[in-house]
Amino acid sequence: MVETKENVRKRLLKQLLSFPQDELERRSKNVERIISNLSIYKEAEVIMLYYPLRGEVNLLGMVRKVLGKKEICFPVMDLKTKNLVPYKIGDLESDFSKGPYGVKEPDIKKTKRCSIKGLDLVFVPAVAFNLSKYRLGRGGGFYDRFIKTLNSHTKTIGVAFDCQIIDGLPVSIPQDERVDFIITESRVF
Repeated sequence: MVETKENVRKRLLKQLLSFPQDELERRSKNVERIISNLSIYKEAEVIMLYYPLRGEVNLLGMVRKVLGKKEICFPVMDLKTKNLVPYKIGDLESDFSKGPYGVKEPDIKKTKRCSIKGLDLVFVPAVAFNLSKYRLGRGGGFYDRFIKTLNSHTKTIGVAFDCQIIDGLPVSIPQDERVDFIITESRVF
């Protein structure tokens, strides 16, 4: 029997939150190492990432290395339209404030809005992915709606830990969107 989306979320979030912090950091560094070696990443000039919640793959170390060399954007959640709006950041500390749901996001008074059409690469977090590259988010649909607005040249990379790749992931078509690639601490697919 296929689990419901809510049951998958609860089960995986509980598992992710049970990992010691040093384990999450080690696994995140492995994901960053794999990404850093990909030509799609090396060639991208405008990249959108996310500020990690507890238990998510943390790519901030990778961001620190390319700030000033690449245009780096992070999403702001627009609760009225339920859309993500990318903003260019220059500093990982001073350019952020606490957004909805406790998520750190760019302070729109200190940062500049990025053109969605100009994004080369978008990193997408998730609670889970399946091998068909569909994702299960936290339930708000923000990333699904955002992915639908991207240009065909913009590539999406889902990032997760190996334990977040599951068979039997409940998918709702046409709401749920696929990513172009998934990267975990041990593989790319």
